Amino acid sequence: MAKRDYYKVLGIKRDASKAEIKKAYRTLARKYHPDANRENQSEAEEKFKVISEAYEVLADDEKRPRYDRHGHEGVNFGGGGFSWDDFTHQGDISDIFGQLFGGGSGGGSGGGSGGGMGDIFSQFFGGGARQRGPRNRGADLRYDLTLSLEQAYSGLEQQVTIPRDEACGDCSGSGAAEGGSAVTCSQCGGRGIVQHVQRRGFMQTVQTGECPQCGGDGKTVDKPCSGCRGRGVREARKKIKFTIPPGIDDGHRLRLRGQGAAGPRNGPRGDLYVVTSVRRHRTFQRQETEIVLELEITPAQAVLGDKIEVPTLAGKVKLKVPAGTQSGAVLRLRGKGMPDLNRAGRYGDQHVRVNVRIPKAGRKSRAAWEQLRELDGESPSLFERVRDRFG
Repeated sequence: MAKRDYYKVLGIKRDASKAEIKKAYRTLARKYHPDANRENQSEAEEKFKVISEAYEVLADDEKRPRYDRHGHEGVNFGGGGFSWDDFTHQGDISDIFGQLFGGGSGGGSGGGSGGGMGDIFSQFFGGGARQRGPRNRGADLRYDLTLSLEQAYSGLEQQVTIPRDEACGDCSGSGAAEGGSAVTCSQCGGRGIVQHVQRRGFMQTVQTGECPQCGGDGKTVDKPCSGCRGRGVREARKKIKFTIPPGIDDGHRLRLRGQGAAGPRNGPRGDLYVVTSVRRHRTFQRQETEIVLELEITPAQAVLGDKIEVPTLAGKVKLKVPAGTQSGAVLRLRGKGMPDLNRAGRYGDQHVRVNVRIPKAGRKSRAAWEQLRELDGESPSLFERVRDRFG
């Protein structure tokens, strides 16, 4: 089934601001929250997922321009389509649901734990607003990688060494010493979260946070391992290999599933996010998939035309300069730009901006210029036009 236009999904114009996008999402989130649609929760959940996919794209400074240029092909979420693992705007969700359902810093009354923001995140993102997935899931990690433009063009196999939590060898990741075992946390009763009630006169505020005793796991060990102090993990340095695809851009976030920190007490691993930055090149200017090259030619080449050799990221190629080329003209080399990260096998173009280099007139060259002026009977002469244009 064909996907709907993301702008139409949120009911906004294509030039909508970030504030307008967030406002539209907030309105639809209120409308399609399952607690407000108990008679048809499955349909509401599906609609909520659709509007969240649209918000993930349109609220993102990198994804929105790609979608505007290439449509859904520009923001491919993989073979399985959009999932909650792809959602990166949890902070915006916290703000939205905090206002809608009395979570966060709002004035939710009473000390009950039913409903509210935590339940929403548990339902849609797995495990509350603190993190996605199981409560003892390992932390997500970030690695910043700087590339040359040539590396971004060709892609590469990369290996890096990162510090990350690994399962403790002394207790095999259980956190318990020999003879010990995991027990339900006495402070939170196994929920992993605790509530704090603050009262001011007739008003009270309920704040929910991670249990300090079990670290949000819901369990503790009655006889902790001395090697990891009951956490089940210890820091180590690990080598990670991954592939940088051709066409990677500045600020791109590459997700390596399961390469983050090991979870406490044999919990699942988090993910590793490799964030790329591409160094500025001395010769080429990059504009998304397009490459711009500034090139000087002589007046003779500009007037008579020529076939010259120019550099590209794929190597040197021949470029035809038509006779009568003006300074500032842009000549195109099709398919010699950057690979399109979202469309395999497609490349942008290289644009060669021509600048005519006017030499200083010496004794020999001045005579040639004088002859050229005499041959040009037009008014103003070719010599005068060249002189006036280029100084």
